[in-house]
Amino acid sequence: MGKMIVLAGNVGAGKSTFTKVLSERLDFTPYYESVNDNPFLEDFYKDQKKWSYHLQTFFLFHRFNSIKQIIDSDDNAILDRSIYEDAEIFARNLYNNGKMSQREYETYNQIFYTMLEFLKKPDLLIYIKTSVDTIVKRIKKRGRDMEMAVPIEYWKQLDDLYKDWINTYDQSKIYVVDGDKIDIVENPEYIDKIVQDISEILELENVE
Repeated sequence: MGKMIVLAGNVGAGKSTFTKVLSERLDFTPYYESVNDNPFLEDFYKDQKKWSYHLQTFFLFHRFNSIKQIIDSDDNAILDRSIYEDAEIFARNLYNNGKMSQREYETYNQIFYTMLEFLKKPDLLIYIKTSVDTIVKRIKKRGRDMEMAVPIEYWKQLDDLYKDWINTYDQSKIYVVDGDKIDIVENPEYIDKIVQDISEILELENVE
């Protein structure tokens, strides 16, 4: 069975950029979060309470489907977000804020934990540890109107959940990247060391 790497980190941490660069350098097949074609995303930002369950269920299904494709293909692959974040970070935050009802949250978790029984665990989780200040700067730089309209308190809540989650994560090996100091777009020289480290952790051969 092929190797599977997953990225983790707050919105704007740089997961998609890392996925693109690492997939090219490691010769892994990239899988990206379904954002632009998520039919509930725009509605969610307008009315989170009404659309949170729909949004999260769509993301969860898409992530499950990607991992299923990876298992079936037997290729080395890298995903720009782990499936664990769907439940442990985003759905939990919506429930904590009253944006997802208890009935919806319990149903969502039943689906999530049933899915996990049929999926392989990742071989490595790359956690991009990034402060809220850096997140907000990158969100502004990215320029998505829906994200820029979100109050900073929301990103802080996600940050708190990420800190708790990563401290108890035990599904795979973890490689932490300091997202405040390392920006591979502005400082691409960092990528060589990261590729080398990942290759050693996963015992990959013939990586340039």
